[in-house]
Amino acid sequence: NDTGVTLDVDGRKVHVFNIHLDDSPYQPYQLLNIEYGDAPFLKTADEAIASAQMTREGGLKLLFADMEEAGEADAAFVFGDFNEPSHTDWTEAAVKAGHQPLAVEWPTVKAIEARGFVDTFRAKFPDVAARPAFTWTPTSEPTAKDDHHDRIDFALAKGAKLEVLAAGIVGEKSPEADVVVTPWPSDHRATYAKV
Repeated sequence: NDTGVTLDVDGRKVHVFNIHLDDSPYQPYQLLNIEYGDAPFLKTADEAIASAQMTREGGLKLLFADMEEAGEADAAFVFGDFNEPSHTDWTEAAVKAGHQPLAVEWPTVKAIEARGFVDTFRAKFPDVAARPAFTWTPTSEPTAKDDHHDRIDFALAKGAKLEVLAAGIVGEKSPEADVVVTPWPSDHRATYAKV
């Protein structure tokens, strides 16, 4: 399915997968009554989870098939634009901090974590209230009523004795980005990690 490659890194077998999952319908917008195509608005976390599963399950099946075919490795990574937030970012703590409208157990990152992967950014920065790390989007202000800032780009890692040494966000300006690049070329910020 062409979602990844296997590399030899100093004699170690490393799988690297990259995904760009469907962006429509985009459930955070649906929950916030932000129009995006003809997607209906949603009212509950359960509705959002069900919609997210239907939207992205096809892409995840391709990824998981490639993982199965690739087999075991010394380390594996999944990078990409998931077009869905993480369950670790839409928590009660995030709601209290004003970052999210409600707690939602978003399914995509959870499904990959169930295969032994670690969200490198949240491993390094577990306090979502202090470090929301929005990758979507540098093209609008956080106060915009027709948008919602979120973390939908991820670097997930798996390996024996995995330790996340550093993690951060790359983007157009501080404090939104830990590493600033000008001019910034994308409508997403990037995420990085050193493991």
